[in-house]
This record gives sequence, C-alpha cells and structure tokens, in this order.
Amino acid sequence: EVTTFRSDHKYTDRRRPEEVKYAQTIEEDLSRRDFTVNALALRGTELIDPFEGQKDLKAKVIRAVGKSEERFGEDALRMMRAARLATVLNFTIEEKTKKAIQTHSQLLKEISEERVRDEFQKIIMADRAREGIELLRELRLLQYITPELEEGYGVDQNKHHKYTVWEHNLFSLEYAAKQKWSLIVRLASLLHDV
Repeated sequence: EVTTFRSDHKYTDRRRPEEVKYAQTIEEDLSRRDFTVNALALRGTELIDPFEGQKDLKAKVIRAVGKSEERFGEDALRMMRAARLATVLNFTIEEKTKKAIQTHSQLLKEISEERVRDEFQKIIMADRAREGIELLRELRLLQYITPELEEGYGVDQNKHHKYTVWEHNLFSLEYAAKQKWSLIVRLASLLHDV
C-alpha cells in the first residue's frame, strides 16, 4: 500500500479519525502507527526508526507506539492485532502494552464483527492457534469474541476426562492446527464442547 504522510485527529468511533491532515515529516506519520515493529520506513537507503522498532524486532516484542491507551483508543482492533502478531510471529507483548489491552479490552465491543472475525480467523489459522486463543483469554479479549468458549475455563469434566473443558477444546484446536486442517475443522475442534 502507498499513502501520503498524514496525522490523524480524534477518533470517536475507535476506527476512523474525524479529521485527517497531511503530516510534514515521515516521523510524524510513523508516530500514528500501531506498534514499533510497524513504525519503520526507508528514506532512500536510510532506515527511519524513531521508536526503536528494529530493536523490538530483534527481541521479538510487540510494543505500542507512544501511549498504548491512545493507540487502542484510536482503533481498538489493534488489541487483537497485537495478539495475532504475537501468535503468528511467536513474539511476546511488552508489559505496558499488555496491561493497556487488559484495561481497555471492553473497547473491542465497539469494533465491527467483521473486523473482529478477520483477526480471529488469522489466529485460528496460525500454527500456534492454541497459544493465540489462550493469549486472547489472558488479554481479556476472548469474552468479547466467543464468551461461550471462555465459560469452559476451569470447568472440570466427568471421570473419563483428565482435562478441563477449556483445556480439552484448546488441545483439540492444537491437534487440528498441527494437521494443517481447514478453518472450518479448526473452528469445529475449538468449539466442539461449547
């Protein structure tokens, strides 16, 4: 994608800015990006990295640019994107970023179901899908995506099962992911005991 430098102002719907103005510098444009690893640019052969994204790439860390609360207030789907990137890339989410997601997880309710679905599907289709679903629960996001699934957390089964409902569902998903099965089969495995 190619776009002009811009700076956004006030997001009232957690998705689109009320006003867009042209930014004067690449650094100003990069300051509105979601995560440091996505706030890199090239000027000719010079790497522009005002938020140390290269350092976070090497350390395998997802960190919000600037104040996490502001980034998630601008577009709450970024919280799910953090989980997806951590899942797909096997990165960790930096502690302040993680705490901001947990604190502001309810903002996900304001995001269209289609956008949430798209990120959820990418997590389900990842090699580390089980870890991704567990991360969504840990970040307090899963309750706004599939609360029925989270209801199985800590729920014991009868004597013929050694895992809780939650663990059993996640191990089923893990097996489906290892087999490289389709989205439909992965969803069926994840939700089969819901």
